[in-house]
Amino acid sequence: MTQQTVASAAGYHEQVSRIVIEELELEEGELTDSGHFIDDYDSDSLSLITVVSRIEKELGVAIPKDTLGDLVNLRLLVDAVVQHAADQQAGESANG
Repeated sequence: MTQQTVASAAGYHEQVSRIVIEELELEEGELTDSGHFIDDYDSDSLSLITVVSRIEKELGVAIPKDTLGDLVNLRLLVDAVVQHAADQQAGESANG
């Protein structure tokens, strides 16, 4: 991972954490990287769709809906955001 990738991953982590905390109505410090959204935070699939929609709107990163079932904690969600952001940037660079 390059320094730029690490920096953007840290930035995405902060932004995604904020969105998750707000949407799941968690207290500051309650959210962990490995806490399971449904089992540990009493979330549901609708809440996760709302989280992903906000990520797409606020961060401009599209997350395929068919991957939502795999994004069960903050770490996996941030990893997906970083990966899809990199894919989008690579696609934009290739196009132009």
